[in-house]
Amino acid sequence: MQTFIDTGSPRHQLRFEDLPRGFVKFPDRIVKGVADLAASHGYGEEYTRQSLVQNTLAWFYEGLPIAYRERPDGIEVLAIGFPEVAPYRRKPQADVHITQPS
Repeated sequence: MQTFIDTGSPRHQLRFEDLPRGFVKFPDRIVKGVADLAASHGYGEEYTRQSLVQNTLAWFYEGLPIAYRERPDGIEVLAIGFPEVAPYRRKPQADVHITQPS
């Protein structure tokens, strides 16, 4: 899976407290980049969708544990950081994903 990393990203520019929570729309630059790659390499719909999710997670939360739900045009961030994510690890929910994007 292709990953886009930019030191100008919110993860590298914002303080932890200022990282977005709640609904986070897929950034336009990631949507365009993934669409271009999908078109040129013939990626399927599922691979393209997962690329959008993973690149959005890395763009905003690289290296931090995250609990989130997938939404049609973005992700819903439920928790950021070990203390906030811990309850989701202890009591898993079917539609909640936990990851530490890189």
